[in-house]
Amino acid sequence: MKIFIYSVIGIVAVSIIAGFFIVGSPLEERKRRFDDERVGHLQTLQWQILNYWQNKGRLPENLAMLRDDIAGFIPPQDPETGAEYEYEVKGETTFALCATFNLPSDLSQTPGHAKTPYAKPITPVPLSSDSSPLGAGERLENPPWDHGVGRTCFERTIDKELYPVRPRDKTGD
Repeated sequence: MKIFIYSVIGIVAVSIIAGFFIVGSPLEERKRRFDDERVGHLQTLQWQILNYWQNKGRLPENLAMLRDDIAGFIPPQDPETGAEYEYEVKGETTFALCATFNLPSDLSQTPGHAKTPYAKPITPVPLSSDSSPLGAGERLENPPWDHGVGRTCFERTIDKELYPVRPRDKTGD
């Protein structure tokens, strides 16, 4: 009877230890979720900056300028530290968004981890109008969000032809 009990305890212990190797520790999973949320925040900020550009014809000077009480948009903050994300205007249509990450985005080399869904290197432009497979000069939908551990900046340049400034209604001025 004791052998059976010790065997069951051993099987349960081995299962738990194997689970940590396959899934990762709870701390690692928590860090990964923070990093996933950071990427989501940066994507949201990027599209808000693009919207600002299209409506105003210039980049915002800082992320606080994206705040829109009517639409209910408040620039997100780092989910772990509560700090504001870094933003820098680099040129007329070029800007950088920065965040500090806990883990690298490509965990595919780590046992039990698949490559994260945002780690595909693609560029920020829509598919062709004829919906044909992508060919030379055509681009995909989302920019790459690959990152390492620590502070990482993502520089973006707005294509003026693809994202033109919206004309203002002269009657409402």
